[in-house]
Amino acid sequence: MTAKTRPLIRLSKSSYATLKAMSNEMRKPMSDIAAEAIERYSDDRFWDEVDRAIEAWTPEQMRQYREEFKEWEAFAGETLPPEVLADDWSAQVAAEAEARRRVVDGSRSGARSRAGRTKTRSRRLR
Repeated sequence: MTAKTRPLIRLSKSSYATLKAMSNEMRKPMSDIAAEAIERYSDDRFWDEVDRAIEAWTPEQMRQYREEFKEWEAFAGETLPPEVLADDWSAQVAAEAEARRRVVDGSRSGARSRAGRTKTRSRRLR
């Protein structure tokens, strides 16, 4: 059995404050939030590299890819009817929107815009 290690990293004060605020808001440990952010960033980098590689393809390589894709698509057999896919997609989008709304409505700051704030309005009164 291996021990779970927790290496330390240095963060700027503002990054630490942001991470801590997110941890409090999401009710998750800071390490979990950092791990999720790193995973998301890693995925983004991977897909950016995939996009760059596809953009570098010659027209012949793109044609070959499309032919192979058609072969695999035919091999997969029948897919769900479009209306079933549309219903599933609508339900997923609605669930994601509701989850975002709960996070925003549950936060202390609410959903109000921060764009119009001035420095004097954002200062705490003592």
